[in-house]
Amino acid sequence: MATFKANDLNRDRFMGGYGNGWIGFGTVTPAAGTSGDIYYPTLIPAGTMVTDVDIVNDKLDSNAAPALACKVGYVPVNAADGPVAVDDYFAAAGNTLLRNAGRSPLAFQPIKFEKPVYLIVTLTTSAATFASGRVTAIVKGDALGVK
Repeated sequence: MATFKANDLNRDRFMGGYGNGWIGFGTVTPAAGTSGDIYYPTLIPAGTMVTDVDIVNDKLDSNAAPALACKVGYVPVNAADGPVAVDDYFAAAGNTLLRNAGRSPLAFQPIKFEKPVYLIVTLTTSAATFASGRVTAIVKGDALGVK
Protein backbone atom coordinates (compact mmCIF):
# COMPACT_ATOMS: atom_id res chain seq x y z
CA MET A 1 0.00 0.00 0.00
CA ALA A 2 1.42 3.42 -0.96
CA THR A 3 0.44 7.07 -0.59
CA PHE A 4 1.00 9.79 -3.16
CA LYS A 5 0.83 13.49 -2.29
CA ALA A 6 0.61 16.64 -4.42
CA ASN A 7 3.86 18.66 -4.49
CA ASP A 8 2.16 21.76 -3.07
CA LEU A 9 -0.14 19.97 -0.63
CA ASN A 10 0.79 22.10 2.40
CA ARG A 11 1.13 25.50 0.74
CA ASP A 12 -0.39 28.46 2.59
CA ARG A 13 -4.00 29.15 1.64
CA PHE A 14 -5.50 32.40 2.85
CA MET A 15 -9.10 33.51 3.20
CA GLY A 16 -11.00 36.57 4.36
CA GLY A 17 -12.55 36.59 7.81
CA TYR A 18 -16.04 37.71 6.72
CA GLY A 19 -17.07 34.89 4.43
CA ASN A 20 -16.46 34.68 0.72
CA GLY A 21 -16.39 32.21 -2.12
CA TRP A 22 -13.43 29.84 -2.14
CA ILE A 23 -11.94 27.57 -4.79
CA GLY A 24 -8.98 25.31 -4.13
CA PHE A 25 -7.37 22.68 -6.29
CA GLY A 26 -4.40 20.37 -6.40
CA THR A 27 -2.96 17.64 -8.57
CA VAL A 28 -1.22 14.40 -7.72
CA THR A 29 0.63 12.16 -10.19
CA PRO A 30 0.54 8.66 -8.71
CA ALA A 31 3.10 6.04 -9.68
CA ALA A 32 0.83 3.11 -8.83
CA GLY A 33 -2.81 2.06 -8.74
CA THR A 34 -3.08 -0.66 -6.11
CA SER A 35 -6.06 -1.21 -3.82
CA GLY A 36 -5.43 0.71 -0.60
CA ASP A 37 -3.30 3.41 -2.24
CA ILE A 38 -4.26 6.92 -1.09
CA TYR A 39 -3.96 10.04 -3.26
CA TYR A 40 -3.82 13.43 -1.48
CA PRO A 41 -4.51 16.06 -4.17
CA THR A 42 -5.47 19.08 -2.03
CA LEU A 43 -5.95 20.63 1.38
CA ILE A 44 -9.24 22.19 2.47
CA PRO A 45 -8.60 25.04 4.93
CA ALA A 46 -10.37 25.40 8.26
CA GLY A 47 -13.56 27.45 8.08
CA THR A 48 -14.60 26.24 4.62
CA MET A 49 -18.15 25.11 3.82
CA VAL A 50 -17.56 22.71 0.93
CA THR A 51 -20.38 22.67 -1.61
CA ASP A 52 -18.78 21.18 -4.75
CA VAL A 53 -16.00 18.72 -5.53
CA ASP A 54 -14.95 17.78 -9.06
CA ILE A 55 -12.30 15.19 -9.90
CA VAL A 56 -10.46 15.69 -13.20
CA ASN A 57 -8.26 12.78 -14.20
CA ASP A 58 -6.35 11.03 -16.91
CA LYS A 59 -7.23 7.41 -17.74
CA LEU A 60 -5.45 5.45 -14.99
CA ASP A 61 -6.40 1.93 -16.10
CA SER A 62 -5.44 1.12 -19.70
CA ASN A 63 -6.67 -2.48 -19.74
CA ALA A 64 -9.58 -3.38 -22.05
CA ALA A 65 -11.50 -4.53 -18.95
CA PRO A 66 -10.46 -1.94 -16.35
CA ALA A 67 -11.03 -2.73 -12.71
CA LEU A 68 -9.84 0.50 -11.03
CA ALA A 69 -12.28 1.83 -8.41
CA CYS A 70 -12.05 4.35 -5.58
CA LYS A 71 -13.80 6.32 -2.85
CA VAL A 72 -13.32 10.03 -2.08
CA GLY A 73 -13.32 11.51 1.40
CA TYR A 74 -11.28 13.52 3.88
CA VAL A 75 -8.81 13.10 6.73
CA PRO A 76 -7.76 15.75 9.27
CA VAL A 77 -4.39 17.43 8.83
CA ASN A 78 -3.80 16.85 12.54
CA ALA A 79 -5.60 13.73 13.78
CA ALA A 80 -5.49 14.96 17.39
CA ASP A 81 -7.45 18.12 16.45
CA GLY A 82 -10.13 16.36 14.36
CA PRO A 83 -12.49 16.06 12.68
CA VAL A 84 -12.88 12.30 12.50
CA ALA A 85 -11.80 11.03 9.08
CA VAL A 86 -14.52 9.92 6.66
CA ASP A 87 -12.80 8.33 3.67
CA ASP A 88 -15.98 8.01 1.58
CA TYR A 89 -17.88 11.24 2.37
CA PHE A 90 -17.76 12.69 -1.17
CA ALA A 91 -18.01 9.39 -3.12
CA ALA A 92 -18.68 5.84 -1.92
CA ALA A 93 -16.38 2.86 -2.40
CA GLY A 94 -16.52 1.28 -5.84
CA ASN A 95 -16.72 4.56 -7.78
CA THR A 96 -15.19 4.04 -11.25
CA LEU A 97 -14.40 7.67 -12.15
CA LEU A 98 -10.63 7.03 -12.50
CA ARG A 99 -11.03 4.33 -15.18
CA ASN A 100 -11.47 6.83 -18.01
CA ALA A 101 -10.21 10.36 -18.54
CA GLY A 102 -12.71 13.06 -17.70
CA ARG A 103 -14.25 15.41 -15.16
CA SER A 104 -16.60 13.98 -12.54
CA PRO A 105 -18.75 16.10 -10.22
CA LEU A 106 -19.39 14.38 -6.89
CA ALA A 107 -22.77 14.37 -5.11
CA PHE A 108 -22.83 14.97 -1.33
CA GLN A 109 -24.41 17.18 1.31
CA PRO A 110 -22.43 20.39 1.97
CA ILE A 111 -20.07 20.13 4.93
CA LYS A 112 -18.21 22.73 6.99
CA PHE A 113 -14.75 22.03 8.32
CA GLU A 114 -13.70 23.82 11.52
CA LYS A 115 -10.20 22.33 11.19
CA PRO A 116 -8.11 21.82 8.02
CA VAL A 117 -8.51 18.51 6.20
CA TYR A 118 -6.99 16.77 3.22
CA LEU A 119 -9.26 15.59 0.43
CA ILE A 120 -8.26 11.98 -0.27
CA VAL A 121 -8.92 9.49 -3.04
CA THR A 122 -8.54 5.90 -1.78
CA LEU A 123 -8.35 3.06 -4.29
CA THR A 124 -10.75 0.23 -3.45
CA THR A 125 -9.88 -1.98 -6.44
CA SER A 126 -6.48 -2.21 -8.14
CA ALA A 127 -6.01 -1.17 -11.74
CA ALA A 128 -5.95 -4.09 -14.18
CA THR A 129 -3.13 -2.28 -16.03
CA PHE A 130 -2.09 0.95 -14.31
CA ALA A 131 -1.36 3.89 -16.61
CA SER A 132 0.44 6.88 -15.12
CA GLY A 133 -1.52 10.10 -15.20
CA ARG A 134 -2.75 13.01 -13.11
CA VAL A 135 -5.64 13.28 -10.66
CA THR A 136 -6.83 16.82 -9.89
CA ALA A 137 -9.37 17.73 -7.22
CA ILE A 138 -11.24 21.03 -7.57
CA VAL A 139 -13.01 22.01 -4.35
CA LYS A 140 -15.49 24.90 -4.16
CA GLY A 141 -17.35 26.42 -1.29
CA ASP A 142 -17.81 29.35 1.06
CA ALA A 143 -14.99 30.59 3.27
CA LEU A 144 -17.03 31.23 6.43
CA GLY A 145 -14.10 31.28 8.86
CA VAL A 146 -13.82 29.33 12.09
CA LYS A 147 -15.92 29.87 15.20
